[in-house]
Amino acid sequence: MNRIRHLAASLLCLTGVIHVAQLGTAQLSRRVIIMVIFGVAYLIIGGFLFRNNKTTYYFGAIVPLIGFCLATAGMLINPTILMAFLMAIDVVIILSCFYLIKGSGVHNRRSSGILSVRE
Repeated sequence: MNRIRHLAASLLCLTGVIHVAQLGTAQLSRRVIIMVIFGVAYLIIGGFLFRNNKTTYYFGAIVPLIGFCLATAGMLINPTILMAFLMAIDVVIILSCFYLIKGSGVHNRRSSGILSVRE
C-alpha cells in the first residue's frame, strides 16, 4: 500500500511541476492558467499523499479525474504528445488513489464518526 501511495504522490508531484512549468514555456493564455492552477493543486495533493493523509486519497482521485476530462476535451481540439503523456500519468494516479480508497477503509466511516469493523 505504501508503494502505491508513494507512486501516486510522486506522479502527482511530477505532473504538478510539468503543469507549473507551462507558465514559463508557453504563451500566457486561459489554458495555461488552468494548467498552472491544476499543477499547484497536484503539488499540494502530492505532498499530503506523502504524509499519508487518508482524506487526500479522494482529492488524489477526483482532481486528476477532472483534469483528465478537461485534457480529453483539449486533445480533441489540439492533440499534443505532452497532453497524451499527462493523461496517461493521470490514469495511473486515478487508479492508484481509488485502490488506496478501497484498501484504506476511509469509505467505511459512518456519519456518526465511528469506524465500522471489518470482518
